[in-house]
Amino acid sequence: MSKENEFLIFAIEYYRNKKKMTGLQIAELFSKFDIYQMIKDNYFLYHIESPEHFVAEIDNCIAY
Repeated sequence: MSKENEFLIFAIEYYRNKKKMTGLQIAELFSKFDIYQMIKDNYFLYHIESPEHFVAEIDNCIAY
């Protein structure tokens, strides 16, 4: 598995736990706003910063 995909799994689980959402809710939300690709595209930035950074980015994306 690529590092990007491993990080994607971490990010999904981190966000799910942080927001107290189910896996189905996360899947629907991330699909609707193309969050999966955003995380993979920004792997090199997100994996060296606090997880709170990508949580804030996701929240910003879904707010619009």
